Amino acid sequence: MRKLAIAIALCGSLFCAPAHAKTFVAVLWPMFGPLPAIGLVELTAEIKMMPDVEVETYVHQAWPSLVEDLGRLPPGTHTVVIGYSLGANSTVFVANNAKCVDLIIALQPSMLSWNPPLTGKVGRMIEIYNPNPWLTWGGMGSKKLEGANIEYIANTDSHPGAQFNSDFRDLAKTEIAKFTALDRMQKNRPEPERLETAQAAVGEPLDLAPPAQTTGLGFAEEQPTHQQRDGTAKNHRQIVQADTPKLPKPVEPEHVAREQPKHEPGGPAAVVDGLSNAVVSADPSTTRELTLADLTAYARRTYAVAHTGEDPDSHAPAAADGDVIAALSK
Repeated sequence: MRKLAIAIALCGSLFCAPAHAKTFVAVLWPMFGPLPAIGLVELTAEIKMMPDVEVETYVHQAWPSLVEDLGRLPPGTHTVVIGYSLGANSTVFVANNAKCVDLIIALQPSMLSWNPPLTGKVGRMIEIYNPNPWLTWGGMGSKKLEGANIEYIANTDSHPGAQFNSDFRDLAKTEIAKFTALDRMQKNRPEPERLETAQAAVGEPLDLAPPAQTTGLGFAEEQPTHQQRDGTAKNHRQIVQADTPKLPKPVEPEHVAREQPKHEPGGPAAVVDGLSNAVVSADPSTTRELTLADLTAYARRTYAVAHTGEDPDSHAPAAADGDVIAALSK
């Protein structure tokens, strides 16, 4: 039974409380309710068609019920109160007894009602009134409310005709639409950059490492092509040739040239020169020292025939080695 009673109480609170919406709009009727306020009825219907808006209507004497409903709204809900005639007078009582009201629009409050000064917490309060009491049936729409946070808009409308004024209707719908646009902007606002968030959390700029140079995105060095390599090598050769100094040809001193002995033809020096040329010409790629065997072989080929006076193809005995050495020593 106890659980059943709790469930019934919760359901009752749900039915009694206004529906959840981003913006809650309360409309306070003038004297005799909505019957003499056809223009305000039309405005209420237009406001109900706006997105994310919930509208509730109250007679002007029921302002305490409106204060209770405002106290049950979810946190973050925008609150707007619109009153006409005596309903405009009641908006001050709502503001002074509620925790907070975002916007109040008071249309032609009546001079036939007493009002305390505005002391409640209100984000913005707009009052539309006619300063000439004779145009509002003895001041039914000419009372100027008192308060530090009130914006006054004077008009020349009659008291019954003020509710049909298009400027008043546009003002009410425009101000309500601002709350919807603010909610939409906050919902669709992009997330801040990670770097900015990190900097705000750390309190100082972050020292980010440079990007890796192996990504191939312009950081790695470009490899030269074959033509570039050939041109670079040619340029290097030209630079080396230009930088290398030309060595002058060695000049042989004149006294050395004059002092060099002249070799007689057929003498020992000529024999040695010829033998050296023969050995070098045999194998131009290698050089070696002359031995006694080389000298002997050369002498046999050169002097053996001349010494004997016989044909080289004959079978005469060759000269002895001693004869060869004697010939070389001459």
